[in-house]
Amino acid sequence: MDAGVGRKRESPQQAAPARDLEAPPPWSAGKGWKPHQDWQIEIAEEGLVAPATQLGLLKWFRGEFSWKPIAAFLGVALCWQILSLFAPAYIIPGVPAILRDFVRIIVTPELLYGGFITWARLTGALLASLLIGIPIGIVMGMFRGFDDYFRPVLKFWMGVPALNWVIIVIIWFNVTEIRIGFVLLAVCGPIYVFNIYDGIHAIDQKITDMVLSFGASHWQMVRILYWPQVKAYAFTATKINIGVAVRIVIVAELVGAPTGIGKELSLAMDSFEMSMVLAWTLWMIFMLQVLEVVVEALELKVLRWRLHEVTG
Repeated sequence: MDAGVGRKRESPQQAAPARDLEAPPPWSAGKGWKPHQDWQIEIAEEGLVAPATQLGLLKWFRGEFSWKPIAAFLGVALCWQILSLFAPAYIIPGVPAILRDFVRIIVTPELLYGGFITWARLTGALLASLLIGIPIGIVMGMFRGFDDYFRPVLKFWMGVPALNWVIIVIIWFNVTEIRIGFVLLAVCGPIYVFNIYDGIHAIDQKITDMVLSFGASHWQMVRILYWPQVKAYAFTATKINIGVAVRIVIVAELVGAPTGIGKELSLAMDSFEMSMVLAWTLWMIFMLQVLEVVVEALELKVLRWRLHEVTG
């Protein structure tokens, strides 16, 4: 007689009882296993998450910045200074003249105000592009019908050159801030949209199906699945947009603004002050670097679980 005949079949729950997720798994004996929350706290306490001061210009304060880039820039400055000896000052000014005008920008309230006006316009446009682009990108990634209609229009929109937008807004609007804001929004917004859209499509379909199997609503899908996924893509789009927006805002101010770095560059061009043009160029590079450091510090704060950035 078969030994299995008459034996009561165990239900799946009896055969594989649910295990407490916080309990040590069988393979962890003697390996110092800790629950999820505990090792997250331990990681933070032991400093395994890279602090913001390990990024960009802030490495200076930790003594971790390499001197090789400094030597390279000093070499460039030396070559520039040698070239300035063989050319007029309005073509290739000397390094001391450039540095003198850079200091003049800092100590002159009117010039410094123009620099901060450009900075404010740039920051405001980036925030507006982020707030508008992220929801559109999420909706495009969630709803195929909306994506089919909206994506071709957005690609057509991206095909318009930035200089064309500058000319268009000069005709459309008579308020300077609306002109510059519209141009920056028209150029930076689609970058956010497509980065967020790609972030949603990078999610494994099995994970999406699993969340849907629990009856999650659209809002719950966004809050639980989509938003945590697209955060990294939003930071990537921001870092791309910083470089793009700096170039666009200067062109927009150069053509149609009474204040800002673009206007100051126009005045320096009219008077053939090449040293002032290069001094404003250094100011723009400094502004770009500061914004990038701030964004990278926020990225490490929000995405501190990405430990591969420390060990990579």
